[in-house]
Amino acid sequence: MRIIKTIPEEITNKQLYNLTMSPKIQKMSEQRGSVIEIAAVCVYEDVDKKTGELHEVMSIMTPDGEIFATNSATFMGDFAAMCDMFGDTGVTAIEVITGTSKAGREYITCAYAGD
Repeated sequence: MRIIKTIPEEITNKQLYNLTMSPKIQKMSEQRGSVIEIAAVCVYEDVDKKTGELHEVMSIMTPDGEIFATNSATFMGDFAAMCDMFGDTGVTAIEVITGTSKAGREYITCAYAGD
């Protein structure tokens, strides 16, 4: 596993474990329509246990300690664009939304939901 980015830049080892390895991590795709407050974020590279391929994963920790993760390139790209616009610490909450691709498949992404 390789850490690509964390928000905030300095996080504890406990937070890093919870964001990357905890069995309590929940799928972001199961949070459709939910607003998620953001306390910490980690983007990391991990190995797919089935294929051995590397892929990027983004995990978000709420102030209550819940963790949600996704490997959706669309979600991660939209989140990164928000961070570029608002600054890393300016994105305090997101809403998980869905869309439909041109091929007819459903995907998840996120929208700014801060105050």
